[in-house]
Amino acid sequence: MKIIVSDFDGTLLGEKLEENIEAIHHFVQKGNLFIIATGRAMNYLAEDLNMLSLDCEYYICNDGAVIFDKYFNVVFRKDIRQEIVRPIYYALSDDENMVETFIDTSHGYVTDTSKCANGIIARPYDREKALITLDSLLRKYPDINGYMSTNWINLFDKDVSKKAAIDYLVDTYHFAKEDIYTIGDGLNDFQMVEAYQGYALKNGSEDLTQIAKGTVDSLKELIDLLLQEEEGEMEEEW
Repeated sequence: MKIIVSDFDGTLLGEKLEENIEAIHHFVQKGNLFIIATGRAMNYLAEDLNMLSLDCEYYICNDGAVIFDKYFNVVFRKDIRQEIVRPIYYALSDDENMVETFIDTSHGYVTDTSKCANGIIARPYDREKALITLDSLLRKYPDINGYMSTNWINLFDKDVSKKAAIDYLVDTYHFAKEDIYTIGDGLNDFQMVEAYQGYALKNGSEDLTQIAKGTVDSLKELIDLLLQEEEGEMEEEW
């Protein structure tokens, strides 16, 4: 059995979406597992999942801060320490450069600082100013980590990452590490691509392509490669 952990935006979604979905179905039908790892919250991911038919075993959301099984039950979550949720939230919401700020509960976006924060996000007017704000928050609160995506500041617990979420699945469900293949296109995929048998999209981050085991044009191409390997292994056994 092989396991693919794939980024969502830019990797699964894209020009070859239909081909990717068809390849995923074929991959799972062969007895393998497919897992999504995304920076999205589940409520935001669900908007697209409702339009897609995916054979997905687990959904790693919020860059690894929460994991859902295929029935959308939470099997793991790691929240920001509650004592620092309020000061971080107001540092962002009171910032004139922020259009809006939310606490991500893992099921939705709220502004109530008493809620458990699986993540905190903020959308700025000026991205360069936001990067300065992000750096300041990371220095002030060593218990958090985060990054600036295209349009949002994303904050979560310091121990959260897509890689850490995969590690949890490996340890909990006794998956063989050598059977896990990862694929992505952005910097938030760096750790999982580096730690496991990682592939990068050729049009993705240059830093990611440099540390990946290989590069592919699409998720489908990776699936085709792995299925060819499986066929070769079966022929050798015969």
